[in-house]
Amino acid sequence: MIKSCKTLVKEVCEEIRNFTDIAVVGLSGGADSTLVATLCIQALGNKRVYGISMPYNKFDEDTFNTRSAQVAQRLKIHHGVRSISKIADAIDEQIKLDGEELTGVNSGNSRSRARMCVLYGFAHTLSSKYPESRVRVMGTGNLSEDYIGYDTKGGDALADIFILGDLFKSEVYQLLEYFRDEMVLTEELICRTPSAGLEDGQTDEGDLGYRYDDMEVSIKKCQENRRINQSVFRDKENDITKFVWMRHVQNQHKHEAPKVVPLRHLTDWFLD
Repeated sequence: MIKSCKTLVKEVCEEIRNFTDIAVVGLSGGADSTLVATLCIQALGNKRVYGISMPYNKFDEDTFNTRSAQVAQRLKIHHGVRSISKIADAIDEQIKLDGEELTGVNSGNSRSRARMCVLYGFAHTLSSKYPESRVRVMGTGNLSEDYIGYDTKGGDALADIFILGDLFKSEVYQLLEYFRDEMVLTEELICRTPSAGLEDGQTDEGDLGYRYDDMEVSIKKCQENRRINQSVFRDKENDITKFVWMRHVQNQHKHEAPKVVPLRHLTDWFLD
C-alpha cells in the first residue's frame, strides 16, 4: 500500500521528465493505461501526451475504446484511433503451421504485437516532426502482471519505460482513486475488471484463475524468498504461491535483455 500518493506521484513525474519530452501511450480503456496517461500529463502537460486507441474489431470499439476515448477527452490529450485488424490478421496468416488454426493465446499475442508496431511507428513519426524532443513509448505493465509474465513478448512486455512496473495492481487502483478524489478522473473512467483485451470477453481472472489481490501476497512471498523451497508447495493452501512462482520462473525471459554471447575474451581470434 502506498503511504503518500502525493509524494509518489511527484517522484514518478520527476522520473518521466528526466526520461522523455513527449509520451506515446497505448490507450486501452483499462486501469493501467489510464493511470499512465494521467501521470504523463501531470509530468509533461497534456499537449505532450499522445494516446493511441488500437481496436481490433467492433467489440473493442464498443467496450475498451469507448472508455479510452472518454479518458483522452477528460485528460485533454492528443488522441488517435488506429485499427490493427489487418496487421494482426496478416501476422496470424504468416505464423500458421501447415494451415492449422492458431490457439486463442497465439492469435491474441498477434494483436498485442501489432499494437506495439503501431506505437513505435507513431513514435518515430513524432520524432521526425519534433527532432529536438525525446519521444518515448510508455509501458503500461504493473508488478502484479509482470512478475508472473502475464504479457506478450514483443508486445506489451516491450516499451521504453515502465512507470508502473514496481506497483501492484492494488496500488494502481489506489493511485487512480487518488486522481479521482483530486477530480482529475471520474469513477466511470476507472475500469474495475482487468482484461488484456486480446480476445472478446476475456478477463485476467478468467485466464489466470486467481484475483490480483489474492496473488499479491504470494508475489511478495516469492520476492522475499528468491529461491523457493519445494516444501512450500506441499500444502494445499500454497497453491497460489506455487502458481505465482512457476509462472515467474517460466516467463522471466520476457523481462530480460537479450543474451549477448561473449566473444572478445577469445583474444586469438581478434586483431588488436
